[in-house]
Amino acid sequence: MAISAYCIPCEKNNCWIEIDVRDEQNRSFKGQKATLTDATGTSKTVTLKDGPTLVQGFAVGPVTVKLETQPWLKAAQSREALKKGEVSQVPAYTEKFWGHCDVKREHIKVATGDLCLTDPEQPLPEGHKAGQAQPPRFITKHSYVIEVKGYQLTTLRIGVFFDGTANNTFKHREGKSALETALAQCSPEEQQVLLEQCFEGALPDDLNNSEKNDITNIGKARELYKLPTKSELNVAVYVEGIGTTEGQNDAKAGLAADKGDTSSAVRVEQACQTQIVAEVKKQLERILPTIECIHKVEFDVFGFSRGASAARQFVNRIDQKGDHPLVEAMAADPDIPLKKGFDWATRDDVRIQFVGLFDTVVSSYLWGKRDVTLAPDCAERVVHIVAADEWRYHFDLTRITDDAAGTALAENFTEVIIPGAHSDIGGGYYSRWSLRDPNGASPLITENCVIATFSSNELPHVHPADAQAYRDARAYANMRAEQGWGKGVVSLASHSDTTRLGYLNVRPRSLGPITGSQSGGHRNISVDVVLHRVVEGEYSRIPLHMIVEAARDAGAPFIEWDPTRRDLMLSSALSYPTVNLAKLDELWVDEAKRRGEVINLARRLPDEVYQKLRLSYLHYSADTGLVNKPNRVGDKEIRKLTGNQKGGY
Repeated sequence: MAISAYCIPCEKNNCWIEIDVRDEQNRSFKGQKATLTDATGTSKTVTLKDGPTLVQGFAVGPVTVKLETQPWLKAAQSREALKKGEVSQVPAYTEKFWGHCDVKREHIKVATGDLCLTDPEQPLPEGHKAGQAQPPRFITKHSYVIEVKGYQLTTLRIGVFFDGTANNTFKHREGKSALETALAQCSPEEQQVLLEQCFEGALPDDLNNSEKNDITNIGKARELYKLPTKSELNVAVYVEGIGTTEGQNDAKAGLAADKGDTSSAVRVEQACQTQIVAEVKKQLERILPTIECIHKVEFDVFGFSRGASAARQFVNRIDQKGDHPLVEAMAADPDIPLKKGFDWATRDDVRIQFVGLFDTVVSSYLWGKRDVTLAPDCAERVVHIVAADEWRYHFDLTRITDDAAGTALAENFTEVIIPGAHSDIGGGYYSRWSLRDPNGASPLITENCVIATFSSNELPHVHPADAQAYRDARAYANMRAEQGWGKGVVSLASHSDTTRLGYLNVRPRSLGPITGSQSGGHRNISVDVVLHRVVEGEYSRIPLHMIVEAARDAGAPFIEWDPTRRDLMLSSALSYPTVNLAKLDELWVDEAKRRGEVINLARRLPDEVYQKLRLSYLHYSADTGLVNKPNRVGDKEIRKLTGNQKGGY
């Protein structure tokens, strides 16, 4: 029976009301604080039970039911609406039981706003505001099952891609046109001098390092990340490589020492402060207004070289932390509708899903230890692809294994060691297929570098070819040739002799002045080992494919791999390829999906295949310069390794 608006409330507080607040999935809101107030102003605050909650001591007549706003919004916005085709079980639940004093229970539908004790700080989404349907009316001596409208719960999945030192997708595009112009000049119509420069692999001197590189596996992975839809809120955020900024010259402090405004640490802060929010708003511009609330944020994080260091720092900055700049940046933007009470410090609301790393190098030296140690539970999956043919002094590897020897790692981690130098793993070397004219690309993919220099003090009459330095250089060149780095060894008579393409060249560099008397003096003889060859650039697409498939296996939103894409294809431009890369890719692609293992694919490769792979596809990164000098231990050139627990400088 309806209550007249003209009735005077009875002041005898001997009436009761029973409430049972449930979501569309028929789950209770147990633990929420509800305040019930009758027409005389009598209020009772109770804690909701798993089922009906009986509240007594009211005057007969209407009662308002309100819940404490902040915790109520947090609870209500975490409850999912019925999906298409699903039917609410609340009506059947209402009919199944009788209320207090055996009264028939009544089913009432409400919105979140109808039960808020105070006005929400931020407007609620349409359909959830108070009074949008007929306002609920509650009367004493009645038992109510209150069904609260659910939310379209949405997960925001963000891929963050940290590029490596001297790598920048934007600057690659700037430099590519200049490189192709230079290649076009390397034709029979040009001067002989220019032809010789092209043959030597010379590149335009006015380009920055980052402008001379091809797009890396980080840049490519970003392009393979799925575009957003209303049902899948995917956002890809590209972070420029250490030492680089679009439209500016490369920063020497960043390149050399991971220092300054382009360092790995600053890149992480920039991503948190501005880049992620900017890309979310840009890429979801048309979708965000249709979203009721974002109840969870998931991250896929990728990095190469010092970018892998930045990726690891980012994981440690985000995981279970509520005090980083991204918290403030997201909260300050009303266009990004995080649910009420969104907690950045809990993995229920924020989770790192996948971490994909290409050959982590920290190399921050005197500028502070970087926080790159990954906890076993920092992410659902962590995969690290490591270079087996890298041994430069400044390119220490920081592994994800507990120790440097790789004896143990977390059960959700995978580390795969494959043939190749640093950028054979992370990309950046040009492939013929990256250019308009694959047939004219040889100068851009030519290696011509001094990989070792030997010296000895000799008597004045000793010819360079008879010097100990020459014998040492020849032995070293033979050793590298046997490993597959060249077709063989060529001995040159003087420094002015032209090196032979495809070979390791032993070439006298200098004859020092005679010291002492003419008869009893000595002079220093230096001999270089020069590696001059064309190296094809398709191999780095294999580790990219491995990371992408491991990420897809873990649920990361990558598009399906298309081997016919020009930037992904493995078929060689060579007439007679020495190694079938497509077959190698087929053998290796699923290895990174294996959890809790260190997998050394380089050791599995037959020597003959490894030699052919080096000859045509693997780059020799070390040389005799300061930046790329090898790390020598005794008479060996080996890489310095650091375990995950120790971290890196």
